[in-house]
This record gives sequence, structure tokens and C-alpha cells, in this order.
Amino acid sequence: MSRISRREFVKLSATAVAGTILTACAPAATQAPAAEPTMAPEAPAEEPTMAPEAPAEEPTAPEVPARTWPLGDVPRNQTLIYYNNTSAAGNFNPFAAGYTHQNGNAILYEPCAYYSTHSDKTYMWMAESYKYNEDATVMDITFKKGITWSDGTPFTAADIAFMMNLMKATPGLNRGGTYTSELDKAEAVDDLNLKVTLTQPDWRLFFKSLTYRYDLGDYSVLQPMHVWKDVPADGIQTFSVYDKAKGWPVSTGPYGVGDSNDQLTNYDLRPTWWAVESGFVEKYPDVVRIQEQPFTNDTVAGQKLINNEIDHPLDLRPMVVASLLAQAGDHITTWTNKQMPYGYTDWWPISVQFCTAKPPFDNPKVRWAISYAINREQLVSIAWGGAGRPANSPFPEFKKLDEYMAGIKDLTDQYNVLEYNLEKSAALMTEAGFTKDDQGYWVDADGVRPDSDLYAGVPLFGDLAPVLAQMLDSAGFACAHKAPNDVWAAKVDGRASLFLFGHGGATVDPYDTMQLYRKAQVLEMGQQSWGNITRWWNDKTEEIAEETNKTAMDDPKMAELFRAWMTEYYTNLPDAPIVQWFHRIPVNTTYWTNWPNVDNPYMNSALWHLTEAIVVYGLQATGAA
Repeated sequence: MSRISRREFVKLSATAVAGTILTACAPAATQAPAAEPTMAPEAPAEEPTMAPEAPAEEPTAPEVPARTWPLGDVPRNQTLIYYNNTSAAGNFNPFAAGYTHQNGNAILYEPCAYYSTHSDKTYMWMAESYKYNEDATVMDITFKKGITWSDGTPFTAADIAFMMNLMKATPGLNRGGTYTSELDKAEAVDDLNLKVTLTQPDWRLFFKSLTYRYDLGDYSVLQPMHVWKDVPADGIQTFSVYDKAKGWPVSTGPYGVGDSNDQLTNYDLRPTWWAVESGFVEKYPDVVRIQEQPFTNDTVAGQKLINNEIDHPLDLRPMVVASLLAQAGDHITTWTNKQMPYGYTDWWPISVQFCTAKPPFDNPKVRWAISYAINREQLVSIAWGGAGRPANSPFPEFKKLDEYMAGIKDLTDQYNVLEYNLEKSAALMTEAGFTKDDQGYWVDADGVRPDSDLYAGVPLFGDLAPVLAQMLDSAGFACAHKAPNDVWAAKVDGRASLFLFGHGGATVDPYDTMQLYRKAQVLEMGQQSWGNITRWWNDKTEEIAEETNKTAMDDPKMAELFRAWMTEYYTNLPDAPIVQWFHRIPVNTTYWTNWPNVDNPYMNSALWHLTEAIVVYGLQATGAA
């Protein structure tokens, strides 16, 4: 494949996108239905593996020389290049302002366990086992033998006990809410055993706090006591843990931080790793260096993929992915190979979110009226070229959550979020006291049009938002797509009445999504309410969420609690579900193979998630020059 210029990529992409849009807008009768790929095999013949045996004809991976620290130059064929939002730029303190695991930091701090939704598989990692007492007020964890920190200090249960107690004693630290609200004490029984005593039952503590899945997991408690024990409370958030020469930050993972600046961060393979030395893992990863570079835009990402300059970008828009596959399908692939939807169902289903603290969006009738004005099938067809699915709840379509949804089919029939019905929409607006002005827009008793502009950042929502805004405008809601420079802040500080946002919540049971609608997370207007972005809650949902937290995940009572919570959700509709979100991540196979996919879903493939390490460990070097 010859190198391609930005102008050539844009020209070729425009041609491919135009063809896709024409197909999407064509009458349904003229379209040939495409076979939808199976997103997760129902009963795989054998358990998915991170690194299946490579076929004999594949090139032999290059030899990895003995490593020292810090590393110097690393060949391209041993470097995994991750094209992300921003570089870490030296910020590796998990408590510091601006810290995020999404720019590659997730490779540093190992959890007790990882969980893969698409294979429904748990990888026990630092923890050997765990158990609760009869009422889940005590949890005991046994850690694996032989774990060491990267500076050679042995890891013990005292590390986690110290950090949990620190989080309890210092409210406001990143990912410390569970320990502030629930922890009585954490104590090391011995080097391998930790006893966590709670002030209330919590059957989910190990899963919700110590298991990495998507962006969830408390990496802030998985820190070395010998580094943090002498840091004063008022210095925790400003303490620097980055020193390339010393190999800081100290972690248990196989990668340390090399160079880190505004343009790139290198995560380099350390000389030793406890997992190999203890025999828990067979070998060191093939990836010697993970280089994280700041993302610019979809067009540049596409060009760089074609030219083998990067291996993994952020998720791209479906039209762009279709163009990439058409141009460079010999070395670019996706989760579903070359078939739609070009990705996997993410944990982030998208809704039109309402700021329910502002009238008239504090009225459920108005919120339902807006929902009835949305033609979700048409939205998927036009905006995504058919590469997606509508959503009828705030939950992603994962196997265990689907089982919950199947149990409330009578509710979803009664409260049919998927229904497009302009007559019902108009009737509800009339009941809410609105009439239409001479231009056909809804106005209140004073003749004022409600602020119905739709805030949605681009490029992430650049395909959905204009189509959706036009639908709402045509239904009488004076709506335009808005994307100011601070669009994300505007969504959560109360300026935006309507905005597109996802639900970063449940994966195997409903509790994590219930947490997105809690009273304690509601902030004053003007403050950025990232916890409860709709600012909606009621006494019933509070009671249900509290009871859910005290109920075991496999308790039959969970079905009753779910039904009660969903009845409140659908009655009030604090946000209008529109689409399941897909991670359409085109990946480069020139230097790296065995990317997770629909046939081998050992982990979702996003490197910005806390599960990044499992993907990296699964990759196999091709040896290409």
C-alpha cells in the first residue's frame, strides 16, 4: 500500500461517504438487507483466548533484546502507537487534577480482576480469591503470591489496606466515594490476606471497586504504600510521581513511563514483571513500547492508519470507517471485520438528556413529547448509514442486562420509547399548556419558545446531532445543533436544556446505572454535575438503589428491584434513549495481529479503557519491517 496524502484520503472518503449516504437515504424497498453479524457467539466452541497459537505461515516475531531502564530507541515493529485525545504530559498522580486513565495510564496500575463483557469472562489478576460474610459487611481478599512493585518492593495486603483507609480519611479523592461512604476499616491479616469491614452490606464491592471493566474500577486504591505514606493530606493531589530515571511512577504492571510531554507519552516494557517471574503469565508482552500520541481528527487518523503511522485510534464515525475499509482493507480491520456495524456494543448507550432542573423540562409530559418526536430507525439509517441500533433503555445490550430487560417486556410495551408518534407528541405538549405560534413552534402561555437547542460535541456526535435537531425542529421544538468550544461543560453545568450524552454504568447488573440518578450527585445549577447529569431523582429510586446495593447480584430479588426502578424511569423519562453506542475502532494489522474481535472477544478493544492491558498482552507481533 503506497502512502496516501490527506487530500487524497479526504477525496476518496468523500466518495465512499456519499455512496453510503445515498444507500442510507434510498427507499427501504430498494435496499438489499445486509446480514447482521453476530456480536457475541452464543456458545463458542472453546473459550476465547488472548493469544491463540499463530499459524505456521505467519512471520516470526522479532527477538526482544534484554531490556534496561530507561529504554532508548524502539523499532516501529515493537511499538504500538495509540492515537488518543491528549498526552499524559507527565501527570501520573491518580489523585491530581486533570489525571485520566484514558491516555494510556491504565496500563500502569493492575487491578484485583478484569472483566470482559463480550466474552462474559473474569480474569482474576492480583487477587487469587475473595469472599463475603453472611451479610456482606466483611470481605476477605487473598492475593497472589510473588507480586512485587516495579521498584522491587514486595506488594502486600498492607498496601491496599493503607490506601483504602487513606481514601476514607480524605474525602474528595479520585474514586474514593465507596470508601468514604461505606468503609469501616481495612486491615492486612498477613502479607497475602486483606479484611475489609464495611458500615453496610455491599455484595458488589469486589466487582464495582476492584474489578476493571470499561472505565470503571478504583485504580486510586491500587497504589504503593511506601510511596504515599509520607505524603501529607494537603499534598496528595499535587505530589509528583513521575521520574523517568527512577522508573516512577511505581506500579505492579509490566510497563513504566519513559518520555512524556505534550506531544507523546511512551509506556515502555520494564526489565522485570512479577507476573512472569511468579509463573502466573507465560511470557512478556510482544509490545515493547506503547506510544500515545494526541488525536487531531478523524481524517488525519484515517490517513495515519492507511500509512501505517498508527495502530489504534479513537472510535471513528461509521462513514469514515467504511471508507477506510474500502481503501485499505488489506491491513485495516474492525471488530466485525468488514461488516456493519464495524464495532462492538459499548457500555455507553446514548440518550437525549434533559436538564430536569429547568422548566419546562422538569415536566415528564414535555420529555415524553420530545421522545415521541424522534424517529430512531430513521436516525440510525441517515446518520450512521444503518450501522447501528436504536436503544429503548439506559442499559447497553449485554447478555446479562438483556435478561433483565426481557423480564419487563410488559413495561417496555406499555412505555414504548421506540415509538415515533407526532400526534402523541403534540397531545402531550398541549396537555402541558403549550400552543404553536405562527411559525409552527411550541410556545408557553406567555408566547415564549422553550430553549430546545441540542448541545452535542463534534466529531463524536457530528453525524447524529444535526439529523436529530432537524427532527425535533420539524416537530415544533425550536431546535438547533450547538457545539461551542466548552460544549461538554455546558451539558453538565445547566446551560444546555437538551444534550447528547451516554450512560457509563451497568455491565452485568443494573446497579451502576441506578447510581447515575442519585440525589447525592445532584449539584447546584452552574456547577458541573458529572455524577447525575440530568439532575433527576425521586424518593422511590433512592430507596430502590439503596436496597439494590445491599442485595446480592444473583439474588432473585434483583428482578423485582429492577422492575420497580424501571417503572419510575419510564414514568418520568429523565432522558430519552436513542441509540446503542458502538465502538467502531479500525485497527492496523501491519505490525500487530490478534486484535480482539467478534470471533475472539477476549476484551473490548478500546485502549482508553481500564482493560487496556488485556488487549496489549493479547497482541502478537507480525515481525513486519
